[in-house]
Amino acid sequence: MEITVTQEALRQLTTMNHAKDKDTFIRINGELVGGCGMTVDYALWWDERGVNDLEVVVENLTFLIDKATIAYIGAEKLTVDFRPQQGFRLVSPHQIVAYGLALKERWG
Repeated sequence: MEITVTQEALRQLTTMNHAKDKDTFIRINGELVGGCGMTVDYALWWDERGVNDLEVVVENLTFLIDKATIAYIGAEKLTVDFRPQQGFRLVSPHQIVAYGLALKERWG
């Protein structure tokens, strides 16, 4: 999985990262939700490494992503973007995967 980060997202994430513990990373997570109509709910949160995580380092930021989330995205490339009116967006070469995301504490 190749992850790129736009300049605006990089500014936002770098500022947020300075306040965090150096052993905390940014998780890109996709989770199946729903009943009859299944959909994937995406989130960004601060997390610790898991044994099966893929780690991708971009400009001193470490992103964690698991195999299931990569499969849900359906592409080998992902861009993390930030729009002031929308929040963070995840964009594959084929589609906007998610938008309106905030980076938050996992259990908060």
